[in-house]
Amino acid sequence: MLQLRPMELDEFQKYISFAVNEYAEEKIQAGTWQKNDALANSEQTYKRLLPNGLETSGNYFYSIYDGSNIIGYIWVGNDNENESNAFIFDFEIYKQYQNNGFGSKAIILAEKEAKNMGFSSIGLHVFGSNQRAIHVYQKCGYGITDIKMQKEL
Repeated sequence: MLQLRPMELDEFQKYISFAVNEYAEEKIQAGTWQKNDALANSEQTYKRLLPNGLETSGNYFYSIYDGSNIIGYIWVGNDNENESNAFIFDFEIYKQYQNNGFGSKAIILAEKEAKNMGFSSIGLHVFGSNQRAIHVYQKCGYGITDIKMQKEL
């Protein structure tokens, strides 16, 4: 049975150790950041969003469990533009557990958590090249709110 459990400090430290690098790589692949600035930009973004790490108010980190196995994580917090809305800042089902319906189920669990906390809606960002994630989010009822486009010259 799939469950969201609040992240422990050691789980959060493992998460941060790879999340900063992963975010930098995603921004490079999206063409948003140059390679030589990406890691510093990512570190700065995480410091701005999480000045107190796991204890930063308005941010909720969960490990996703299938039985006794951690199969991913999800970070939900107050939307920076509208505090009555929740925002999924980061979400991943580890590769070896993908294509088993865990992503959709985890999103539904996160939505229930957000609703129980009093949020009226939940949003997220997805990189346009991440077709797997787009499929999962659309399957869960998420609609496109805006689209940023870019062309290589």
